[in-house]
Amino acid sequence: MRGPRMESIPTTAPQPPTTRVAPVVEARSLSKRFGATKAVSDGSFHLAPGEVVALLGENGSGKSTLVKLLSGVLRPDGGEILVAGEPTRLRSPRAALDAGIVTVFQEILCARDCSVLDNLWLGNGSAVRSRAALRRRRELATRAWTALAGRPAGLDQPAGALSLMQQQICVIVRALLREPKLLVLDESTSTLDVTLQQRLFGELRRRTGEGMACLFISHRMDEVLTVADRFVALRSGEVVGTRGRGETDGRELIRLISGQEAATPPRLERAASPGEVAVELTGVRLRPASAPFGARIRAGEVVGLAGLEGHGQDELIKAIAGLHRVREGEIRVHGSGVRGYRRAVARGVVYVPRDRKVEGMADVLGVLDNYGLPTLRRDQRLGLVRPGRTRKRFRQDARTVNFVPGRQESIGRLSGGNQQKVIIARWLAAAPRVILLNDPARGVDQKTKHELYQVFRDLAAQGAAVVMLSSEVGELVHLMDRVLVFHDGSLSAELAGADLTGEALVSAYFGAGGRSVS
Repeated sequence: MRGPRMESIPTTAPQPPTTRVAPVVEARSLSKRFGATKAVSDGSFHLAPGEVVALLGENGSGKSTLVKLLSGVLRPDGGEILVAGEPTRLRSPRAALDAGIVTVFQEILCARDCSVLDNLWLGNGSAVRSRAALRRRRELATRAWTALAGRPAGLDQPAGALSLMQQQICVIVRALLREPKLLVLDESTSTLDVTLQQRLFGELRRRTGEGMACLFISHRMDEVLTVADRFVALRSGEVVGTRGRGETDGRELIRLISGQEAATPPRLERAASPGEVAVELTGVRLRPASAPFGARIRAGEVVGLAGLEGHGQDELIKAIAGLHRVREGEIRVHGSGVRGYRRAVARGVVYVPRDRKVEGMADVLGVLDNYGLPTLRRDQRLGLVRPGRTRKRFRQDARTVNFVPGRQESIGRLSGGNQQKVIIARWLAAAPRVILLNDPARGVDQKTKHELYQVFRDLAAQGAAVVMLSSEVGELVHLMDRVLVFHDGSLSAELAGADLTGEALVSAYFGAGGRSVS
């Protein structure tokens, strides 16, 4: 990885570059309020040509607001933005695009009913095209997609038919096809497996080698330390420090963004003696050509499902929830077969989906409504819902997940971590016996992750079986009692105890290592 292309940056506050080359983009003292809430009070940083700058901060620190200011979605209340050294008013997203600033937002924005090809060129160029222009667009799209994904895409299928990871690839490729001067990636790796992460980082190195700048946002410290040339720390809406590559480490960066010394996460207690079998898989075949497999998950365990994207773990967790049918075999929950989502819920199974925006919440509704809908019958009396009862239950479950209810009406206005806490609190209210979590810590900060981890371990200690699909190696090692690894549509390895290491997991992803499962 190349070193920084800029001179050493003072660690007290970000300063304009000292080289003669003007920054691609520079933010000076940006501020933004939402009523009494000061989302950003001093957003000052710059990005030089050929540089990857990591913007770091906990959920609610103001990162998303800064991204929206740079992207023309919001206008600053104070400060200014310079593009190539010239003050520029980004009055709209179109103005930002015209200035060469292209953003991949945290929420995956696809027109689900349009084709993949149309999504890749959405808003890019004239709507009236000749056959030659259409052919050229298809060639460029195929080349860009293959460079990132390693294989061509079905360009004519609707984007809604893609997996969440493929939709993420779609929005990244769309951004790259615009040939940005500044590429903003806001949690754009959160759905990618390790192979695609590395391919994306390789593409970033190639593009920055040609002069593009990148603002990179991720809560995964290993990714940040791998890809970034500089690090800008944001706390409570204010840039509190900038560090160059080679001048810092993960512990100092966590101290900068949290205001506290980075502590080693406490070792989460593993299940001492798991209870009765909660989920039993017998002769399960996920796909016509995949090998059948069996497994047991017991009450009191936290069991991880892992593997490269598309190798079967997502299909299995949805099958246990009654949302997907297996080709062969049987899935039993506490002794009874699962035949559909409603029957699974009746057996005490709850499912927290991976795509919280589309599947997990109604973002136009309030926080209380999102929490209470599945268990609303508990708050009825004589056929009428008593909101006071819902609020009382919510206060109790919100404390369990360390969420502090405020005046925020719409759940869509919360940070990603707080949205996830509300969704998990909703299902805690259902007193589940089996909890299925599909990548629940995606896009949330380290502090919130560890709070959620403790919630999951506490649920297991209370007798629930916790099954969690995760795309993060460190999460699997830190949290799980056992990890079931999938390869080629089948369960191929089981890792536990001393065998459960990061190296062993990645090796098992590619069909090597780990204890084989018959």
